[in-house]
Amino acid sequence: RTGDRVWTMLAAANRDPGVFANPDTIDLARRPNPHVTFGYGPHLCLGAPLARLEAAIALPRLHARYPQMQLADGPVPWTDGLGLRAPEALPVQLGPRR
Repeated sequence: RTGDRVWTMLAAANRDPGVFANPDTIDLARRPNPHVTFGYGPHLCLGAPLARLEAAIALPRLHARYPQMQLADGPVPWTDGLGLRAPEALPVQLGPRR
């Protein structure tokens, strides 16, 4: 209603169980993946193209060097807050180097 306060919860973005199966699980191969990580439309992050380009270059090179890389066993420690929800660390097992 007019005059009511609205709180945006960035920490809840991309975690809607009605949209994402297992929303709290890190799944890099999730398809479809209609995330809103970089915003949308007039709210699109200005750095999104650069971040996508960096990921498109860095991730394949990292995988080529460590083809057996995978998430380490155990829980991923998360930081929770009103403004952001993100892993505190993302432990991986690299495996042998090529």
